[in-house]
Amino acid sequence: MPTKDEHFGNGLGLYGKDDYEGALVELGKAVALDPKFADAHLAMGHSLHKLKRLPEAVDAIKKAIAVNPQEPLYHTSLSTVFRDMGMIPEAEEEMAVSFQLQRGY
Repeated sequence: MPTKDEHFGNGLGLYGKDDYEGALVELGKAVALDPKFADAHLAMGHSLHKLKRLPEAVDAIKKAIAVNPQEPLYHTSLSTVFRDMGMIPEAEEEMAVSFQLQRGY
């Protein structure tokens, strides 16, 4: 039985081949094994973003942030999805959070 890390690796491999649906399946298996696997939630968000399933991408990235709110990349990713949804104030707010975390305050 594959581990969460193996599913994660498989998901990233499929993402790299532009198989975003396949990536979601593998990443979903990783999250099922460890619901607090923040990087897998983030990768799911990126896959959903590529599929233009933007509200679902927001939800996935917010799950990553809930696990690790101090990771700047998660906030940058959420900002990008918000931007693509036309939610500019929300995008700017998340980017500001990312910058603050990068600067350490």
